[in-house]
Amino acid sequence: MLNDQSNRRISKPRRMSEDLVEILTTDIRNGIYEEGDSLPSERTMVEEFGVSRITVREALASLERSGLIAQHPGMRAKVRIPDSATVVEMLSGAATLQLAQSGGVEHFQDVRTLVETGVVQLAAERIDDTQIAHLRELLAQNQASLGDVEQFARTDMAFHAAIAEVLANPIILAFYLAVDRWLSDVRRTTLARDGQMETAFAAHCDIFKAIETRNPRDAQIAMRAHIEQVNRVYGGG
Repeated sequence: MLNDQSNRRISKPRRMSEDLVEILTTDIRNGIYEEGDSLPSERTMVEEFGVSRITVREALASLERSGLIAQHPGMRAKVRIPDSATVVEMLSGAATLQLAQSGGVEHFQDVRTLVETGVVQLAAERIDDTQIAHLRELLAQNQASLGDVEQFARTDMAFHAAIAEVLANPIILAFYLAVDRWLSDVRRTTLARDGQMETAFAAHCDIFKAIETRNPRDAQIAMRAHIEQVNRVYGGG
């Protein structure tokens, strides 16, 4: 529905489309427009806010990039509430550029260390018997893939993802999977080194043992040692 607040016309010196984005975002956050609701037509917003149609379209494009609305030809924009995976996915473009910068991989590895050591600590505290059995099965698949870089990389990722899934936290899982995907080239580069698959599998065994015995401290230590070893190999150390 159209907000009936008065004096919503835009006159600030910054780009008017930015002001309109801020107003509409606030309206969505405050529940004036709920998920699935249509925003006012372009013509209505032109009249209400005293801006041009171009400004309205710029604002709508910005909201669409932010994942707050969906637009289809010939239809009014509809509000959508992005889930955590969508929010993280929107960072992928910037993340790829950051990785290409000097020191970019090292910065992301630092993030991975913080995320995975925290995740494994909580997983060791919360994991149930069914999840332990699933993790054991993934570890066996990881072992069976020794010698095949691509298959080992897939089972490696599956093992780490299963640890994150224990927390049943969609925000943490989405962020973890995104960081893991952004660093997938690092994983494959290191696994191609002589003996690295065997070293990684041994580290996975240490991590699993700590989780299986529900020892958060040992799980955190094992995960940190694993990631730091990978970092050294990637850096040529």
